[in-house]
Amino acid sequence: MLSLALSLLAADPACDAAFESLRTANVVESGFSAHVGFVRARIGSDGDPVWLLLDTGANRSALDAGFAARAGLPVLEGSRVEGSAGVIEAGGTRVEHLRLGELALPTIEPTTSDLSGLQGPGGEAAVGILGSDALAGLVVTLDFAHGRIAVARPSEASARAAGCGRTIAVRDDNGILRLDAVIDGEALPLRYDSGAGLFEDPHVWINLTGDQWAQVRGERPETPPIATLGGSGTGGSVSLPVHLGGRLEIGPLAWDEPRLIVQPAQGYFARPDAVGFVGNALFWSQGVVAIDYAGGRLVFPPAD
Repeated sequence: MLSLALSLLAADPACDAAFESLRTANVVESGFSAHVGFVRARIGSDGDPVWLLLDTGANRSALDAGFAARAGLPVLEGSRVEGSAGVIEAGGTRVEHLRLGELALPTIEPTTSDLSGLQGPGGEAAVGILGSDALAGLVVTLDFAHGRIAVARPSEASARAAGCGRTIAVRDDNGILRLDAVIDGEALPLRYDSGAGLFEDPHVWINLTGDQWAQVRGERPETPPIATLGGSGTGGSVSLPVHLGGRLEIGPLAWDEPRLIVQPAQGYFARPDAVGFVGNALFWSQGVVAIDYAGGRLVFPPAD
């Protein structure tokens, strides 16, 4: 009888309803590939739906230069773009009509460059990246369990879910979400980069700068990496040594034996103020995460 009573007390129909509302409020055509989410958007008042990579790690959206030209978008002054592997010179454009499902997004000014190799779900071509400049002020719900994405304005349901679920505070880092983590007792800031893809693996993987890895290692002697990965990003390719950590904690969530990928000092990671990042793969086992830009938090369902 005691176990039954505890189960009844743990059930919260109002909380379940709040998360169900987040999962289903303006569900857009979407899919995941290597843990990265893609959404179908309409660009232009009469444009056909196109795939865009949904990237909380990009403070500015980006479009393939060829697509922007074919769509007749204006040509604006270019800028330098810092990526994970280097710095590139990019063009610029303006998108005044951008829709995700029933939601009209504000005018944005994406960068333009050659993104012709970007692939969405099922290997279909994707024409760009949807960054935080387009998502600011919204609630983006990544429903990993059902393979879908919902994007909506803040609501009573999002407030209720934050009140009954597990939350991680996030703050703005030059237009990118930043959170606080503890690795082996060392407090470290990390970015949340939903555009960082990762292969299927039962282990937990996060990325650190060289300085952050030195902080975690502390006085322990340097040891060879347990693996070396190859990676690519804006600006080129990188070689990534991997070390084994003891415990990772972020808010109410914790993982043992995280794999710590150490980024070389290239591109963004050459900056003295650079920090590491986590991607969707870290939160995949939670089933769903609501990225509440307006509330400055990530929201997960209550623990089982």
